[in-house]
Amino acid sequence: MKQLYKIIILILISLKSYSQTQAIIYFKDGDSIEGFASLKFNKIKFKVSQDDKSDSWDEEYVKKITFLDFGTTRTFEYVKLNSLDKPKLVEIITKGEATLYKKVGSDFSLTDMIYNPYDDRPDNTLSPTLKTQLGPQAQQHLSNSNVSEPSTFYYIKKPKDKYPTCLNCGVINAWRKNTSKFFADCDFIVKKLKGDKWVFEDIKEIVEFYNDICLGE
Repeated sequence: MKQLYKIIILILISLKSYSQTQAIIYFKDGDSIEGFASLKFNKIKFKVSQDDKSDSWDEEYVKKITFLDFGTTRTFEYVKLNSLDKPKLVEIITKGEATLYKKVGSDFSLTDMIYNPYDDRPDNTLSPTLKTQLGPQAQQHLSNSNVSEPSTFYYIKKPKDKYPTCLNCGVINAWRKNTSKFFADCDFIVKKLKGDKWVFEDIKEIVEFYNDICLGE
């Protein structure tokens, strides 16, 4: 067991993390600050300048954070997904009357609890540095194992909804049924889904179609 803990610790140390990116953090009191940030599980690591030490922020004070990367923006917002859990960091994929969110990492996956879902996952190729710190047995064990990519879940919400609806949660991915039920007020979307005209990868297009076309009918 000690050897397993040693392997996990060494892997975490050796992982390549996302470097902190220019970002704007928005607080619940209305203030905002521009600086550099990265995501660590359900927390935000933020600093005003690259030379500063990062502070850790969560849903208690922060509303959202927007990353500014080479002309593109990505916004992550704290959203309460159900009545039991505290708000989770989710990415806003498209916003409108129906807003689509993406959550990375499962609360029920041991792998997603060990490895930050926003970091690169290790493969089964051992670096020379890591090899020198592990014995032959540990090297073999790690070389024969793979770390799966983090789970990704999509949620959708209208202003009247207290909590968003997860489209692809559960053991059986019933995204068509969940999406059809959510957009029951748009016959075109329901018919297209029943006719298998859309696949799950079209979910952003479906939401944008609802916001731009269905609501204008």
